[in-house]
Amino acid sequence: MSGRVSERRDAIAKLAWNIATRMEVFTYYDLSSELHIEARRVAVFVRDWQRAGAVEACGKRGNRRAFRVVDARRPALMRADGTAIRRESPAGNMWRVARRLTVFTPSDVMSHANTPTCEVTLAAAQEFCQMLNRAGYLKVLQRAAPGRREAAYRLIRDTGPLPPRERRVRAVYDENLDEFTHLAGGL
Repeated sequence: MSGRVSERRDAIAKLAWNIATRMEVFTYYDLSSELHIEARRVAVFVRDWQRAGAVEACGKRGNRRAFRVVDARRPALMRADGTAIRRESPAGNMWRVARRLTVFTPSDVMSHANTPTCEVTLAAAQEFCQMLNRAGYLKVLQRAAPGRREAAYRLIRDTGPLPPRERRVRAVYDENLDEFTHLAGGL
């Protein structure tokens, strides 16, 4: 699933969940009519919520199956194979911002990456931009002038929807050979 499609699906799932928790007892068609989408699409979300234990079937309303919210915390989205889709993270949100904006500063990244469920600080955005720059993902368009302006960047290496992450790898350095040997299992 492409990044934009999965983000749209997640946004619809959030809206559906908010409506379901407000109603407490609902049918596929209740959610479908509120969201203006097909009931079969709503059914996918409800089945995911059932697998996660967030809702349970509670009989029928007329001739339609009814469900009740049993855990008000929003469950994770599920893939077709039953594995959970990761929730948003500061790094993921900042990476999506960097991929979408043509030119950005750490303040832009911070303001666009903040959500009600995921806080991104200016320090985190600055650190993220610096890490991407060191790794060759960004081009510096304007250098920072402390106290006057922030650095401005452009993404030049977009490798996909998952954010690059800095890792520290354990290794042994052999001065005789002037080389490193990676220690298996050591991160």
